[in-house]
Amino acid sequence: EGMNLITRLDFDGIVCAVMIYQMENVNDFSFSTPQTIEEGGLMDFLEVGDIIAHLPHHPDVGIWFHNHDVSHVNPANLQKIRGKFGVAPSTSRQVYDYYNSPELQSFEHLVKTADRIGTAQLTQEEVTNPSGWILISYTLDPRFISDHNFGVLIMDQMKFGKSPEEIIALEQVQKRVEIYKGDEANYIGALKEHTEMQGKVILTDFRGMERTPRGNRFSVFVHFPEGNVHMRLQSQSGFRVKVSVSKSIFNRTCSVHIGRMMEEYGGGGPEGAGTCIVGRKTGPEKIAEMINRLNV
Repeated sequence: EGMNLITRLDFDGIVCAVMIYQMENVNDFSFSTPQTIEEGGLMDFLEVGDIIAHLPHHPDVGIWFHNHDVSHVNPANLQKIRGKFGVAPSTSRQVYDYYNSPELQSFEHLVKTADRIGTAQLTQEEVTNPSGWILISYTLDPRFISDHNFGVLIMDQMKFGKSPEEIIALEQVQKRVEIYKGDEANYIGALKEHTEMQGKVILTDFRGMERTPRGNRFSVFVHFPEGNVHMRLQSQSGFRVKVSVSKSIFNRTCSVHIGRMMEEYGGGGPEGAGTCIVGRKTGPEKIAEMINRLNV
């Protein structure tokens, strides 16, 4: 009797899936998002005892792999399941260590790449002029679970041991690379137009833009190397503003725990990044206050 596997449509999620396929009897497979799981979705797909990787805990899960803090999950629910969860560089690393099997050794280089992406240990060159597995990782967008077929294509190529160059040469992947590069050029243009330095804080104000441009979240740190933290403002419905903050991956001198700071404003996140929503009335002073706190 096979199990269903649910993972996230990004590099780490797909590397997890490749290894889990090798080790477990998986008969069906789908991509999901953290929001879907936290809202109790997946009812039509998830059966009791199934496998979830690189996504939040779900009460029906039988095998779970995740690389974030699990202190908010009821320990009684964790005792009943197999897998490996808790803080780690990537979820792929958790899968690799859990099975600790010679059958997975050929995927070790993929796990190392997932670790580097997960901890943002990237060079400026890998952000501005990516190639190999890093470029492939940028073609995967976890927000579009409708990209199921593209995710499966990358997964199958990894299973067959194809090199990143062979994968990038495929027509469907070439198309994705072109889209990524086009989006990135637009994004950098918009960044430069809407960004100013406030002390060490790189402040990007996308409020009033109809469509916020999409791009590599690390590019800003290449173009504004003097900053150590990025704050991005985006309009939300009903005059609210979404504030997103993330630490520079090149100038690692910001000592503020971003997630904890965001919790004080009704949001949250891990140490290096976080978001919150502010209202129209108190928004300006809250944003000014956050900028002051980040400029320590």
